[in-house]
Amino acid sequence: MHTATADVPDILSDEHDNDPQIAYQYLREVSPVVYHPGSDSYLVSRHSDVQRLLRGQETNSQNYADGLGLIFGRTVLELDGKEHQSHRLLLNPLFHTVRIDDLRPTVTTTVEQMFLPQLDAAADRVRTGEREFASIDLVSTYFGELPISVIETMLDLPRERHEDFSRWYRAFHAFTANLSGDQGVIDRGLAARAEMTEYVLPLIEERRAKPGADLISQMALAEIDGNRLSDEEVRAFVSLMITAGGETTDRALGLMLLNLLQHPDQLSAVRDNRELIVDAFVETMRYTPPVGIAGRQAAVDIELHGVTIPKGARINLLIAAANRDPRKFHRPNDFDMFRQDNSTSKGFSGASDHLGFATGRHFCVGAQLAKAEIEIATGMILDNMSNLRLAEGFVPKPTGLWTRGVDVLEVAFLPNR
Repeated sequence: MHTATADVPDILSDEHDNDPQIAYQYLREVSPVVYHPGSDSYLVSRHSDVQRLLRGQETNSQNYADGLGLIFGRTVLELDGKEHQSHRLLLNPLFHTVRIDDLRPTVTTTVEQMFLPQLDAAADRVRTGEREFASIDLVSTYFGELPISVIETMLDLPRERHEDFSRWYRAFHAFTANLSGDQGVIDRGLAARAEMTEYVLPLIEERRAKPGADLISQMALAEIDGNRLSDEEVRAFVSLMITAGGETTDRALGLMLLNLLQHPDQLSAVRDNRELIVDAFVETMRYTPPVGIAGRQAAVDIELHGVTIPKGARINLLIAAANRDPRKFHRPNDFDMFRQDNSTSKGFSGASDHLGFATGRHFCVGAQLAKAEIEIATGMILDNMSNLRLAEGFVPKPTGLWTRGVDVLEVAFLPNR
C-alpha cells in the first residue's frame, strides 16, 4: 500500500534546499518510508533501513542507465551480482593502495601553481598594511581545482588540456544535479560526453600499445574472466573518475572546513594535532555528507514500516537523513569529531558507522583516495594560513540535494608565509 502523500515534504523545493534537515527529521519520525510524487520514488530515511537496503539483495542499480548512465555509460555503479563483484575486484587494488606520499607531489604542485599565488596576492594587502586580515575564496582558488588535478595525474592526462577536463567535469556535474530536467544542461552534458569520447578513445588505443603506470593503462590491459575491458568500458571508467573523483572530494573539503570554522575549538585541536584531520573528515561524512541520496530500484516487493515498495519502483535512500538518526547517533545534530559512535578506524570501510560513502557492495571505491587528498590539502591550508575564520559578513550557503556543498567559502586569515 501507499502511505498518504499529502504531508510529504517537497524535497525538490528551494525551501528544502535551504535546510534539508527539517524535512529529514519529519520523515524519520513520521514517515520513514513514503512515496514522493515529485521524484516518483520512495523515500527511506532511517539509518537501519538505509543500511539494510544498501547492503542486502532487495535493491539493485537497474535504474542507473536512465540517468547517470547517459553520461558515464555502463560503469560499476550500474552493475550487480557477479558482474559487479568482478569489476570491484579489478578496481579495489587500484584505489586501496593509495598512499599519501604518492599523492603529495601532485597536491604540492597544484597548490604551488594555482593556490599559493592567489594566497600571496591576498596576503600582500596585510603585509602592506592595507588590511588587517587577508581574505580568499577557498573553493574557487583551491578546492575546485585540486581533485580534478589529482585525477588528471592518476590518469596521466596532459596538463595543457586541463581547461577541457575542467569544462567536461563541470558539465557532467551539472548533468548529475539537474533535478529540474533543464534541456540546456542535458545538451551540454551530452556534448561534453561526445567531446571527451572523441579525445579518450584514441588515448586508450595508445595506452594499450604503449602502457604506462597510469590508471588508463591499467584498465586498458585489465582482464575480467579472461576478457579485456572494451574501449567503451575504459572510457566509462575515465568519465566516472573525472566526475565522481572530483566533485565529491571538492565538496567534502569545503564542508569539512566549514564545519571546523563553525566549531573553532575543534579547528584549534586539528591545527595542534594533524592526525585529527581524519577524525574531522569522518565526522563530516556523517554530519554533512557530500552525497546525500543514493538512488536504487526495488528488486523485489519490499515491506518496511507497513509500506510495500513494489518491485521495479525507484527508491531514494536519504543518506543525509540516516546520518542524523538519533537511533544510531547520540546528539546527531552536533558536529563532534570526538564522538564515540562514529568510528574513525572504520570510517573508510564498508563497516563504517556513517553512510557517507554508502555501504555494502556499492561502498565508495575511492574512499581511501579522498582520505589521502583531504589529509594533504587540509595540512597545506593550516601550514600557510593562521587565525583562520569565516570572512566578516560572509554567510555560507550549502546547496544541493543529491550532492551538496558550498560553492563559495570566503575566509579571513593571516599569512604564515
